[in-house]
Amino acid sequence: MSRAARTPGDVAAYLATRAPATYAAAADVFARIRELRPDWNPTSVLDLGAGPGIASWAAAEAWRQIAAFTLVEAEVEMARAGRRLAGNGPEALRTASWTVADAGAPGNRADLVVASYVIGELTSAALDDLVREAWARTTDTLVIIEPGTTAGYRRTLAARAAVVRAGGSTLAPCPHDAACPLPADDWCHFSVRLPRSRTHRIAKDAERGFEDEKFSYAVLCREPHPRAAARVLRRPDLRPGHVVLDLCTPSGLEQRTVSRKDGDAYRAAKKVSWGGTQATA
Repeated sequence: MSRAARTPGDVAAYLATRAPATYAAAADVFARIRELRPDWNPTSVLDLGAGPGIASWAAAEAWRQIAAFTLVEAEVEMARAGRRLAGNGPEALRTASWTVADAGAPGNRADLVVASYVIGELTSAALDDLVREAWARTTDTLVIIEPGTTAGYRRTLAARAAVVRAGGSTLAPCPHDAACPLPADDWCHFSVRLPRSRTHRIAKDAERGFEDEKFSYAVLCREPHPRAAARVLRRPDLRPGHVVLDLCTPSGLEQRTVSRKDGDAYRAAKKVSWGGTQATA
């Protein structure tokens, strides 16, 4: 595994430049889970390759009833920063268990296991080992988040395929467990927009008051659950009198044009976002 943050300065740079975006991506993924499983109430989280615990903060916000967090992070300085940050968080984060170890180290199981922006740091063999260990430690749901690049998408897709072969069921973003229907020169990714504070803009030497974080992800469950009828794969194309949607459906890719004449379906299509769910009927 590569080591990206060995010193306090490395950690400070990460917190100033990358932490807001990784939080936004995790929060968006967790919101998608809640859309599909509004009654699911996980009580334990295992955050693998946790860094300073950014994904755990997003999980704590999404599910306030979580009682136990276990965070595994190989870098001592990252873990130290995470403990300091958690001191200002909810009780479950303040009392979280931290383990300084590689993300794939054996340990306890949890309802929700998260590997956020970590598998890209691994060799192919180590990636396979981590996914196998992460799934073994998942009692209900495993979430994998990677950068929204072609490489990040392919890593996520490989992890998803491995878990499906092991008996897992895809909850999102795919509305099926089949192979990805996208052509070889395309990739599945999504985007979330987050505001930049003044400090954030200074740290990144940026002028815009926002940034768009692109990410790929997979949510995999021990048991099948109702999935979206279709997932919106691109930013909707709003045209006069109609909306064009690129969809992933259980039967493959579909480009759907929703006209003003379609009434409620048209009004829903105008509101749906990239990465959102859409009825196909």
